[in-house]
Amino acid sequence: MKVNGFDFDDNTRAALSGLPRAGRLPHALLLECPDADRAAQAAVLLSMFAVCSGDGEHPCGVCKNCRNAREKAHPDVTWLPLLPQKKQYAISQIRDMIRDASVLPNEADAKVYILENCDERLASRPEAQNAFLKLAEEPPPNVYFMLLCRSAQSLLPTILSRFTVVRLRSEAVYDEAARRAAEDIARGILDSNEYPLLKACRALTDKACADGALAALRLHLRDALVLLSGGKPLGDSETARLLAARLTRQKLLDLLALCDSAGVKIKQNVNMNLLGTWVCGECRRITWQR
Repeated sequence: MKVNGFDFDDNTRAALSGLPRAGRLPHALLLECPDADRAAQAAVLLSMFAVCSGDGEHPCGVCKNCRNAREKAHPDVTWLPLLPQKKQYAISQIRDMIRDASVLPNEADAKVYILENCDERLASRPEAQNAFLKLAEEPPPNVYFMLLCRSAQSLLPTILSRFTVVRLRSEAVYDEAARRAAEDIARGILDSNEYPLLKACRALTDKACADGALAALRLHLRDALVLLSGGKPLGDSETARLLAARLTRQKLLDLLALCDSAGVKIKQNVNMNLLGTWVCGECRRITWQR
């Protein structure tokens, strides 16, 4: 598989390049990656491979199908959106996807369905996952499904048994300030007194530190989810163990969603002082609500 034009580390390149067998991808893929943006880019590359109509090694990157897939504008590549005012995939969407999968492709020789952030959007909907099972086990010809998540263990074992799990796990490197801020915020979340959390969230007022701190905090939360599911975490974090012991799975998922929302706000040039206060308030609301 050609991975030219994608800014992947060596481990990610190796994992993706080893997927095709006899010129085909596994029909059901689960991409596990702590970095949602990197998982999405990997899904873009794999969708290009699936629909590519060029000669030689796929994806060629220059045919119409490749170009449209790269721009997320291909009629046969569906990035399943959330319904308005919803935070999770509805079972009606999964059923619609099942029906649509049996329809022939429009322009390519294959169809691809991509579901992002499945830790938050699918993990707490077992009925939606169960509706997916038969389709994932016996899909129509040339139909591919990709689930993107931070932790595969957040999904049902029956789902995992039917998907090829690809772990994109290059070691994330954060500076000491970001690691320390993430640790302080996580410990503050667990403290019944609000002041430690408010103090820790001051680190988010520094834009240079905030992105790294939120990313490092995601790792603690993700590992706590893995521990709750009985899996083996990527790191050896006492903080993750404390989070898993004190918080429910839903609260951990809500905190992960909060980190994602904060990251979006940073990209939108939000006032950083307000961001730190907002994150503190939302953490308290999520953690201490009954």
